[in-house]
Amino acid sequence: MTRLAVPLAVLLVLGVGAGPAGAAAVSPSSEPVESAALINGRVVRDAATAQRLIDAYWTPERMRTAIAVPDPRVIEDPALEQRDRPGNVGRPQTAVRPAGPSAAGGTRSTGRAVNPSAGVGKVFFTKSDGKNYVCSGSTLNNETRNLVSTAAHCIHGGKGGVNHENWMYAPLYAAGKTPYGKFAAKWFHATKGWTQHSYHWWDFAFVNVWPLAGVRLVDKTGGNGISFNQSKSIPVTVLAYPSKAPYDGQKQVSCVTSLQWAAAAQVKVFCGLTPGASGGPMFQNFDPTIGFGFTNTVVAYVWKSRNYGPYFDSDVLTVFNRARNKT
Repeated sequence: MTRLAVPLAVLLVLGVGAGPAGAAAVSPSSEPVESAALINGRVVRDAATAQRLIDAYWTPERMRTAIAVPDPRVIEDPALEQRDRPGNVGRPQTAVRPAGPSAAGGTRSTGRAVNPSAGVGKVFFTKSDGKNYVCSGSTLNNETRNLVSTAAHCIHGGKGGVNHENWMYAPLYAAGKTPYGKFAAKWFHATKGWTQHSYHWWDFAFVNVWPLAGVRLVDKTGGNGISFNQSKSIPVTVLAYPSKAPYDGQKQVSCVTSLQWAAAAQVKVFCGLTPGASGGPMFQNFDPTIGFGFTNTVVAYVWKSRNYGPYFDSDVLTVFNRARNKT
């Protein structure tokens, strides 16, 4: 269908709820999947216990030796993609706008072209093979002030797999330091398109995290906005923690570039960020003086120096709307 070309200035704020008129048919793979996070193999029932267990598990040594999760296998079958996800593209809209922290701290300008952002962090988790891995993620503003955006393969093993355990988000991680603490996962949100099929165009996820010492994530760091059904050709700023050579995963890496169309439900940038960058946000309208922008997609994998991500259409908005009010 024809995509509406609406300038960002007239995007609707908090435009959620009603389905877009004339949207394409929704794929069965778009069905949201919600599940409770596990720490040490069990569901945790309170924030204090989650904090104690996640702090104990993620020692400096475990964080140092965690490795980049491998990129999922590239599926190159446009016909399959069209059948599975025809694209549910409605009007361009902004679901939430960026918000600064309400607690002490938050991003401050350093005068650099692109600041390391407190709204971006490093993700740590344990896979079913017992090994510890890393990805990237970003904080999203939401009603319950507790939401992280990342890639689906950073929370779940995909077809035939299970949820990862001991999932932790460290905002503004740098060289072993976690200046805003370690936030433990409480709820995972993905789709059947990833958990049952491992399709790359469904490789996105949202994670609700527990409060830390009584303070919610967005109150501590601030949070990014998020937008849907945008143009596939816009300027973007990518922030992530690539962890394979020539990078080492010890600091945020930025790439200021332009988004490009890749396939019916995917977009790409020529950034060449290596594994470990998975889940890192591609921001529209990133403001380097405050360190926040509008998450427009996430890094899913790298192939031939190109980083690909799922196109954030109305199917993604549906999953976000389920996650945004979860406590």
